Amino acid sequence: MQQHSSFSFVSKTLISFCFLLFFLSSCHLSDNSLKVINISMDSAVAHADRMHDSGFKVKAAEYITYVHGNEGKLSLAEEMKYVTYCNILYMDLGYFDKSIDLADSMIAILEKHGLNKNQKMFMEIYNLKADALMAKGLYSEAYDYYYKAKSLAQNNVDSCSFTIYNHSLGIVLYRQQKYLDAVQYFKQSYNEALFCNPDFSNFYLKQELLDDIGLSYGKANIVDSAVVYYNKALKFIDDNKRNYPGKPAKAFESAEAVVWGNLADVYVAAGNFDSAKTLLKNSIRVNLQKDYTNSDAVLSQLKLADIYLSTKQFTDLRQLLTDIRAELDSIPGLYVEMQWNRLSAKYYEQLGDSVKAYRFMSAYLVKNDSIIQQNKALMSSDIEGKLKNQERQYQISLLQKNKKQDEMWLIAATVVIAMSVIIIFLVLRYSSRISKDMRSLTLLNEKVNEKQQQLELALKEVELRDKDKSRILRSVAHDVMSPISAISALTDILLNDSTQRSEEEKEMLRLIYEACNNSLNLSKDILEAADTIAPGNMHKERVDINKLVNNCVELLNAKAHIKNQRISVTSYNNDISAFVHKEKVWRVLNNLIGNAIKFSYENATIAVKVSKVGGNVVISVNDTGVGIPEKNRQHIFDMFTESKTYGTGGEKPHGIGLSISQQVVRAHDGDIWFESEEGRGTTFYVSLPLNLSNS
Repeated sequence: MQQHSSFSFVSKTLISFCFLLFFLSSCHLSDNSLKVINISMDSAVAHADRMHDSGFKVKAAEYITYVHGNEGKLSLAEEMKYVTYCNILYMDLGYFDKSIDLADSMIAILEKHGLNKNQKMFMEIYNLKADALMAKGLYSEAYDYYYKAKSLAQNNVDSCSFTIYNHSLGIVLYRQQKYLDAVQYFKQSYNEALFCNPDFSNFYLKQELLDDIGLSYGKANIVDSAVVYYNKALKFIDDNKRNYPGKPAKAFESAEAVVWGNLADVYVAAGNFDSAKTLLKNSIRVNLQKDYTNSDAVLSQLKLADIYLSTKQFTDLRQLLTDIRAELDSIPGLYVEMQWNRLSAKYYEQLGDSVKAYRFMSAYLVKNDSIIQQNKALMSSDIEGKLKNQERQYQISLLQKNKKQDEMWLIAATVVIAMSVIIIFLVLRYSSRISKDMRSLTLLNEKVNEKQQQLELALKEVELRDKDKSRILRSVAHDVMSPISAISALTDILLNDSTQRSEEEKEMLRLIYEACNNSLNLSKDILEAADTIAPGNMHKERVDINKLVNNCVELLNAKAHIKNQRISVTSYNNDISAFVHKEKVWRVLNNLIGNAIKFSYENATIAVKVSKVGGNVVISVNDTGVGIPEKNRQHIFDMFTESKTYGTGGEKPHGIGLSISQQVVRAHDGDIWFESEEGRGTTFYVSLPLNLSNS
């Protein structure tokens, strides 16, 4: 459950999404003993969860551990259930070391089964361990595991896989008071959650993310946006109550109460204390109930106390401070104690009791200094910079690891090229000799026929060598990419290190970095162009086109964001899938949407639409950019065309992306075309058949 002042890692990252599948209906127990053997892990988790809901948190942890120790050999899925649920309890109890040890034990189990078979489980465990490390204040180690989780999410090419990762980073940025940056990660996480299974945990995460976005906007003083998202959260909770009849009412009531407490902040900022008090009292009334989110109720009480102080309702303030002090015995918290001392100091200051006011203010300053010291490392930590540096280190390590293999491939490629040149030279020389001797051979029919047969064989050999050239081209392009990637990575490090450099040196480094990136992009295009794209060489599978388009747009949003552009997606209103080569069609969509971003102006909207026309799925990409000049249109799909145009932001063109896209579409028996008006924009269309099976 979200807490509107502290963003607890226990509640925000773990309970709300990955592990709320264990949040089952609660009831009181008549027996809390550990005499339970030979039951399923699902039953054990349900039993422990009821103990937890009844207030026996430590007993719940002891019980589930006991069952696990006596259950014998468990399946991988059952081990995962045990670890994820146990982690909820440990994080809730503040046993961060135990949570880290638990994650390490699960990583060891997964490694025995192999990474390739269990990438999503690895990703979940890496996020779990990262959250525990973050809660303990080990930020550098936490970033390492966040990066590992991100890498696996990218490998899965699945938007749902990024949800936990982006949610966790949003929480970190919120705690660093980078509220608008946090908003972007929370929104990204919400959009990715739309692709996940619509179970209770997914519902709970989405309502929490809506509240998180509102909370971040509120902290950034963007009040209108905060109210919009708070209302969205409340409506979303109300709309979904009937969809989960097996869940206890407290799950929905407590969630609403948290949003009410957050929404009260908006009214306080506007000076509307009466509305704020109503919301806070309702929030407190709900969450002070047994087994509800009591810690959140205490935070609402602090807010209400601040209002009483501002409106000079000292009798109500005194009673509320007495209530909070009593609750601190069962709901301890450094932040709450700090605020309680501050409010007490202000209260006695108003009464003119300077001795007590001084005593409480001194206690407040001590606790405030303690919190500042605890958060010092977090506030000074650059999580995005750390993750970017890890990416660079990983690329450098990968280059070094493959250096010897790359050298061997380069030698082999050189040998093959030399042999091909010699063979082609001999063939051309022999062909020339035949041409010169044609007249003298006219009388020797038998020899002419023999030479013709030899010539046909030679031509077939040329065709084979032409295929060899394509393979050589791929090898050479790949080998060229490796050193250029190394130069790019090292240049980036030089640009970002702490060494003082002149502007001239920095400009030279930036030019080198840009040239390397352009060369890498061109090499990738050459690799794609060298690959023979034919139906017989492609492994097709049934692919959800709506999902593929949305995933591609999600990954290109960051690129569009640089130019303040927006990509809108209109999905087909029903499920629509086709037998296609997923990666190659992904490349087509990436080329078309990337071109739309490149040739559109800042603040533009790019419209992507999926529709069904007859037996085909049609994907259109519309922009309002520069358009295609009339003179270039007939050559737009040519390989290495001279019809190149720079992007609106000065982006350099390579000229082969549309040719590759056309080859891919035709290999699927589809069609690609465009409509364009110079200065008004362009729309590209891709039509793919729906009923062709894998060939």
